[in-house]
Amino acid sequence: MKVHRYYIATCQICSLFPCRCLVVFVSAGVFCLVVHGDVLADDGNAACDDNMGLGYLTAPSLSPGHILKPSSLFVLSTFGPEGSARLDFDVHWTNIWNYEPDEYMIDGELICNNVRFTYALKDTLSVGITVPIIGRTGGFADPLIEGFHNTFQLGNANRDEFPQNRSLMSVQTNGGSHTIAEGDSWGIGDVSLFMASRISAGNGVLPAVLVQGQISLPSGNEQELRGLGAPSLALSAVASKRMGGSPLILFGGLGFQYCPADEIAGRELHKEEWAGLAGLEYQYTPSLSLIAQYLGSSPVAKDYYAFSDPTHEVSVGFKWRITRYTTVEFAVVENILIFDNSADISAHLGFGWNL
Repeated sequence: MKVHRYYIATCQICSLFPCRCLVVFVSAGVFCLVVHGDVLADDGNAACDDNMGLGYLTAPSLSPGHILKPSSLFVLSTFGPEGSARLDFDVHWTNIWNYEPDEYMIDGELICNNVRFTYALKDTLSVGITVPIIGRTGGFADPLIEGFHNTFQLGNANRDEFPQNRSLMSVQTNGGSHTIAEGDSWGIGDVSLFMASRISAGNGVLPAVLVQGQISLPSGNEQELRGLGAPSLALSAVASKRMGGSPLILFGGLGFQYCPADEIAGRELHKEEWAGLAGLEYQYTPSLSLIAQYLGSSPVAKDYYAFSDPTHEVSVGFKWRITRYTTVEFAVVENILIFDNSADISAHLGFGWNL
């Protein structure tokens, strides 16, 4: 049986004019920051930890497999002075077309919003709560993607044989085709409680080390694929090290998630998930960093086509501390190595406020 492949998201990014406008706008903002970098660098309120910089991008995996089983790894809180509080809001958008004839179809756009509140018990210890708001829509991008592919004769992996801008998730069972979810849908996902600690700030030899433990509660609607239907536990650790006195910071991490839910729509899932993070931060000023990072995740399903393959995603973007109270980050996410289990295009945007 022939498996229809994804097409590399870089080509599709060029076809999404609204997204291109956003990228141009953000790029213009970064250019202005670079031009006025000396001013930002002199802002004493924007000082950063020597080995931590501004930190990695909080862009999660948005592969189709993680729509079935969301991942909560590597969302470490930002540390502040004892008694301080912080509010973060991030948006993750992706367009997905994943089709295996006579087996399954995932078509639509996914928007994952996270509202995260963090309170600093100590300078090095924080606790908080994350409330995800998950939406599935038909979106707007299908005509642009198909038009681009037709223009350059790239093919559309059969997506042009079906209605555009619809939201549908279906699988083939012994009784025939079974629709898991159809149409626009919004709701709260699995709410999570977390505790994060900065074990070490590092020094000239050793890296800074951050760890986080997180428990997710089954508050999301399992039938609408907004929750796992069972509690999950996630542990993450990230180390970062500045290269000498340069603006370059290397970082890497390891994460583990366990959930007793082992089946969705008749498909057997792994209870455990492992993930690895690696990347490079270029801290142009104490307030502005350009970041490139890789996120690899273990397979979600035990024996189900592309869902049984690991995912490999690269995020490229920036993090900017606008003031001592406000930060913003933006990234475009691209799948590499295995294209059968990726989104067509993904983007990440996050805002943070020190209260």
